[in-house]
Amino acid sequence: MQDSQRLRFYVEKRIKTTMIGSLARIEESLGYLWGHKKEEFEPLTNQEQEFLDIWEYLRNDILNYGNEQIRNVKEDFYKYGGVFKNKYSYKFPIIKEEDQK
Repeated sequence: MQDSQRLRFYVEKRIKTTMIGSLARIEESLGYLWGHKKEEFEPLTNQEQEFLDIWEYLRNDILNYGNEQIRNVKEDFYKYGGVFKNKYSYKFPIIKEEDQK
């Protein structure tokens, strides 16, 4: 795998991890609002169902936005050639002491 391909892979992976990790943190902190830890046989209250509907919409919106950003990053890599390499270099000439006399 080339450096530019590897970098694209890892950038995409980092964005996905950020999205999924953030969603998991929200579920851990606020999931009780929509009955996240309830047993399967326990019905949701009307309020929990409303929160669940909001959560599902928000979660879908976050994932769609994150996937759009991944596509944008891939396009940027394609546009700009992936790994940025230093276009300029300078070689310092080595002058021996005998040559200076």
